[in-house]
Amino acid sequence: MFSLLGTWPAIQLDLANANVKPTRAHFWTVSKLASKFPHLEAQRKVTNARSKCAISTEQLMDLMVNSIGKEITFLKLDTRVIKSFDEVLSNHIEVVETSLWSVLRKIVLRKGVAKALQACASSVLHKRSDYEFLTTGNVLRKKIRLPGLFGNKAISAAYSWIKRTQAALLLDYLKEHLSQYDWDCLIVVVFNGSNYPESVLAEASKRFRRVFVEDGFFPGTLQIDPVGINAANSVPRCSAFYKRGRDFSEGGLPTAVTNRPSKRKFARVDLAPGFVFVPFQVPSDMQVTLHSPWVKDMYHFYDIVINAADQNPEEMFVIKEHPRFKRSVIGTRPRHPRVKFANGNITSELISNARTVVTINSTVGIEALLLGKQVITLGDACYNIQDLVLRANDMGRLNAALALRGWLPDDELRRQFLGFLWNYYLVKGSFTEPPIALASRILDHFELDSEVRDVIANLNSCNKWSPDYPCSVLCASSG
Repeated sequence: MFSLLGTWPAIQLDLANANVKPTRAHFWTVSKLASKFPHLEAQRKVTNARSKCAISTEQLMDLMVNSIGKEITFLKLDTRVIKSFDEVLSNHIEVVETSLWSVLRKIVLRKGVAKALQACASSVLHKRSDYEFLTTGNVLRKKIRLPGLFGNKAISAAYSWIKRTQAALLLDYLKEHLSQYDWDCLIVVVFNGSNYPESVLAEASKRFRRVFVEDGFFPGTLQIDPVGINAANSVPRCSAFYKRGRDFSEGGLPTAVTNRPSKRKFARVDLAPGFVFVPFQVPSDMQVTLHSPWVKDMYHFYDIVINAADQNPEEMFVIKEHPRFKRSVIGTRPRHPRVKFANGNITSELISNARTVVTINSTVGIEALLLGKQVITLGDACYNIQDLVLRANDMGRLNAALALRGWLPDDELRRQFLGFLWNYYLVKGSFTEPPIALASRILDHFELDSEVRDVIANLNSCNKWSPDYPCSVLCASSG
């Protein structure tokens, strides 16, 4: 157990210097502990033990199966981003091909030609409202990224119909295919879950155990969450959770932030310290399309910044557009003397020199907290926690937050929150190099989620939260 309210006993295992040859049981013990507490010395010993025992990934999976007493299948789609998961989950994984022809072939093999033709007819003649929610993200992304083409209503409607038809067929197949599994023998791995085809897997797997995966908040980390990702994840939103029980920051805090290179060349801008830093986001990302009730897109965000500059004459606002988005808002509005663009500057330096960071819900906000900066959020974020950030969901609240020039996050809360993310919640690894013990880490997060919910239930019974920042685990994506 994670023992969130207790203290984990000291680990005295030292396989690296053992006088006897380590066994696979030794390795499994150290691997299990290190996967829970990656900051401990045990992490180093895992590498040494594994090299001595020469345990393969398949053998590691077999050890895990033996330890829990049940064969578990991990099911995922053939999404390219998480293809590397196939190797570390070894022969305990089933990968579902999602191309139209692959799905049709499987339906024919399972149901026969007649029923397959019936399924095709049903998908072609589908009711729009039955499947539109599964493909809305795909259509919106095309409109944002290629407005000249998908701004055409006929093209957009045709693309939407094609995607809905594909979604109908895939959903029909997945529901029937998943029905052959017992609940406790399957874990579904969903990448993000907001766009087709992963949105279909998320819909079809609601009654099964599953995890959502996405990039983590710091370099070399992943989110693996039974509830959702980003603003819909299971990270507790109440300050009381972080101020009661164990020291989450005991294992240290992250030391690096993400500095993504720009896809275009921009000149560096000289800036005097003390500005308001406004990192723009990818407008087609789910963080904006699903978790930003106020700010609709980056053009709207630009208007908000100009409005804030007009109403706060003592402030200088510095915008950096997201390097992954090729289009720009520069030149779409009249220039403002106290609104500058710094697309060529390094993000970490902009955070360091800023007085405050105003963000919708970007990971830049978490990186700013790492540096002890004031953060103002305009959308839904997993770090919207009382005394950690200032929240503004309209222009009046934004101006009021900007007026709190001396406000800073509670330092104990800041360290505890970051420590929880770094030492407990985030998984060390990446999509290209996932952790060898990925299966163990996935199982760990079901355990962590359960324990977090127990702690929060106890806090709720004692009324240890604010009505504006409810003490909860957000369950928007849990079904």
